Amino acid sequence: MTTSVKKQFDERCEAFSRSASWVTSPKLLTAHRRALKGLVPRRALMLEICCGTGEVSGALKRAGLETYGLDLSPGMLKKAAAHIRNLRRGDAHKLPYPAAFFHAVVMRQAMQFLRPAAFLKEARRVLKPGGTLLLSHHVPQTPAEHARLLKIYRLIQPSGIFNDPAKLYLAADLARHIRAAGFKIKRKITLHTTESITALLKCYPNLAHRQKRRILNEYLAAPPAFRETCRIAQKKDGLCASWKWIIFAAVKGL
Repeated sequence: MTTSVKKQFDERCEAFSRSASWVTSPKLLTAHRRALKGLVPRRALMLEICCGTGEVSGALKRAGLETYGLDLSPGMLKKAAAHIRNLRRGDAHKLPYPAAFFHAVVMRQAMQFLRPAAFLKEARRVLKPGGTLLLSHHVPQTPAEHARLLKIYRLIQPSGIFNDPAKLYLAADLARHIRAAGFKIKRKITLHTTESITALLKCYPNLAHRQKRRILNEYLAAPPAFRETCRIAQKKDGLCASWKWIIFAAVKGL
């Protein structure tokens, strides 16, 4: 799976920051700043894992903060250089950093590609005592939405990760994994963004036009309860849906 994930993000890197509203959403990035506020010292070392184009680090940067980024994709790392000073290509399950090195570890929208226990063990290892894990993810709002999105994401995602239904995490699933890894959740922020599904699909060059049409139809033909919960609507930039986000700020014990 590592090879297929690297390949798809290398293919998507050029358009990634423009392809999905959530990547650069001011509302979502502001919520990340709010979640981290007061939890790290002024002159801190911060690592963004699965950093992609580095937008979260860009939003969290401030005077005295030293930013580090790690990703599998060389293409994404080239884009992340605009926001992150120290970049390395590597695996989130085997972080190439010493123990107790960072004041904060950040990750957004990547848990589905990882083994949660292995990743969180490594994140905890590289954090200083009292250090903060900032983890955010798009999550289904209801069981019905989970079932429908699982069907849709199996059509979209080329790596096949959603063959395992557990990879479409609910907020409670993420909280359970965080606590099981030895973190104490200090803050939990929930918010909604509006996502253009039409724009998102353009970012997957491997999808044929017929496949994209099928995916859009899965939204359009969804039961009324799903359409209402997700606020499915046709707008000038295409088919749009509401996404629920959860942001956890959790602290490593002393």
